Amino acid sequence: MQRVGEDILEALRAAAVAPRPPSVGEVLSGGGASAFAVALVVLCLPFLQPISLGPLSSLGGLALAALGWQLARGDVRPWLPGSLAVAGLDAAQWAQLARAAERVLGWAGKVVRPRLGHWTEGARGRRTAGVLVAVAGLLLAIPIGGIPLNNTLPALAIVCASLALLADDGLMFLLSVGWLVVTLVYFVLLYRVFVAMLATAWGVLGLWPVGLVLLRAGAASLGLTPPP
Repeated sequence: MQRVGEDILEALRAAAVAPRPPSVGEVLSGGGASAFAVALVVLCLPFLQPISLGPLSSLGGLALAALGWQLARGDVRPWLPGSLAVAGLDAAQWAQLARAAERVLGWAGKVVRPRLGHWTEGARGRRTAGVLVAVAGLLLAIPIGGIPLNNTLPALAIVCASLALLADDGLMFLLSVGWLVVTLVYFVLLYRVFVAMLATAWGVLGLWPVGLVLLRAGAASLGLTPPP
């Protein structure tokens, strides 16, 4: 039985040793029948780290959301924007991606297996995966810089949805939904903290006339010239 994602691992390894490093589109075209799942896993790899990638997260999230929309509407092959499809990586970068993919897919091979296949089969499974990926991609694209895990949580939802397609594992759809819920809760908490910080800052700024009066009164009591 073929390992989960073995076709994309071979494509990434070949890219790392090719005389002329291929483009992203060329490598993904070698992903086999599971082209959508392969493309999603590869594009998610940089976002599985806990550190925010800034503007790259927004661009990557929109690209992933576009792939999810294509998957949901029934496209046979993924289509990437021209600038992303022709983007090239050097041999060291391809090798790094191959190692990361091997770790992720090696872990996946131990935990995923065909089950609850009625959720993943046919057009319904592709639509379900596409909707999950599109929502997670849009959450990933939200421009929140310097916040840990804001990339990781939606990326995990996308990876789980992709693994559901790769291994016909309907349980991965449930995990994908779970990561989306965690992402939404995390973002809501961040929003509430941000609003509370703004309210506190606004309240402090609103006290500056009182502070000025106290400062002038203190200066006058010491016989000093109050500030203008």
